[in-house]
Amino acid sequence: MPLLRHNKACFDGCSVDFACLPQSDKAVRLLTYMRQLALFFFLMATSTLCARARVHEMEFDQARQVALIVARYDNITVDDRTIVMNSMDTRTDAGFIPGYYSFSIIRESDSSAHADETIRMYVVSKKTADTWELNLCTHYSFPELQKFQQDIMHKTGASSGDDGDMRKAIGCVNQAQMKPPSE
Repeated sequence: MPLLRHNKACFDGCSVDFACLPQSDKAVRLLTYMRQLALFFFLMATSTLCARARVHEMEFDQARQVALIVARYDNITVDDRTIVMNSMDTRTDAGFIPGYYSFSIIRESDSSAHADETIRMYVVSKKTADTWELNLCTHYSFPELQKFQQDIMHKTGASSGDDGDMRKAIGCVNQAQMKPPSE
C-alpha cells in the first residue's frame, strides 16, 4: 500500500516527479540506448533525404567525352597536335558559364604568321549533358549523344527538363537551331 500512496502523491497536480520513476541502472541504460537509437535513425533519415535532394553533376572527364562525341559528329578530329580541345573553365571556380562545362576546339597554326583558329565552342550541361555550340547557337541531338545523355542523367538523377533554361543561360535565346542529323 505505501507504494500506491507514493505514486499517487507523485502525480498530484498533473505534474510528473521524475524521482518517482524507476532509477535502476538497467532502466537508465535502456533509456540511454533508446535515445541513441532514436538519434541514429534521425541522422540516417536526414542524410538520406539530403542525398536525394542534392543534384549530382557529371565529372569533367565525362563532359570532355561528350564534347569529343559532338566534335566527331561535326566531322572534327581532335588529334592533340594540330586540332586541340581546351577547357574554357579555368578562370573561376564557377567556370566560364556556371552550371556548364565549356570547351573550345582550336586549329593551331604551325607558323607565327598565321593565327590559331577557333573551330567550335561547346557548352555541356553538368546535370544532363545537353550540348550546344556557343557561337552558332546550335543544339545537338543525335542517337549516340542521346544514349550518353541518358546514362549521365541516370547517374546524376536529373531529367531532360532540368536544363530548360540552358539556351538563355548561354545567350542563345533568339538564335537557337537544331543541328540536322544528316550533316
